[in-house]
Amino acid sequence: MSGATSGATKTTPAETGRAGAVGAVLAVLAVAALAGFLAGAILGGDRADVPQGLMLAAVFVVLAAFVVALVGWQTRRRAAKLGLGAARYMKVIRGIRRGEVPDDPAELPAAIDGAKRARRALDLQDSRWVWWLLGGVALLWLVSGAFQALDGHYLRAGYNLVMAGLFLVNPLTVRRNRHRLEAVEQALGERGHPRDPSEGTELPAGPAGQGIRP
Repeated sequence: MSGATSGATKTTPAETGRAGAVGAVLAVLAVAALAGFLAGAILGGDRADVPQGLMLAAVFVVLAAFVVALVGWQTRRRAAKLGLGAARYMKVIRGIRRGEVPDDPAELPAAIDGAKRARRALDLQDSRWVWWLLGGVALLWLVSGAFQALDGHYLRAGYNLVMAGLFLVNPLTVRRNRHRLEAVEQALGERGHPRDPSEGTELPAGPAGQGIRP
C-alpha cells in the first residue's frame, strides 16, 4: 500500500521543471513590479508618490511579461531541437546553474548545451570592459546617493545605495558561477564529454549530439 502511494505521489521531471518555470516567471514579474513601484514612488519627487509608483509598476510588469514571452518562445524552440519539453529543459538549465549534471541520458544533450552557453556568458562577464562598466555604474550610483543624502532626500539616497550594492556584488556572483560551471564541466568530462576550450563543451558523438549546435 505504501509503495503504491509513494508511486502515485512521485513527481516527474517535467512536473518539477514546470513548477520551477512558473516560479521563475512569477519572481521576474514580482521584481519588475517592485522595481517599477520604487522608481515611480521614490524617484518621482520629494515625497513618495504612490499612484505614480503603481502606474510605473504596471508598465514594468507589461515590459517584463513581453520579455518573458519572448524568452519562453526561444526556450521552446531550443528544447524541441534537443528532444525535450520546455519545462524539462529549463529544469536541466537550472541544475547546470547550481553545478549539477542530470542523471537521465535523455537530458545530457541539454546539459551540454547549457554548459556551453554558460561558459560563453561567463567569459563575457569576465572581460575587462564589463568590469570597468560595472564599476563606473556603481560609482555613479554611490556619488548620486551621497548627493541625495546631503540634500536630505534619504529615500532616494537609500535607493541609489541599494542599486550601487547590486553592481558591487556582481564579482562574487561571477566567482560562484565559475566554480559551479567548473564542477559541471568536470562531471561532463568524467562521463566522456570533455569541455572544448574554444566553444565551451564538446558535443557527444553519435545520435546524442545531433541537433544541439546553436
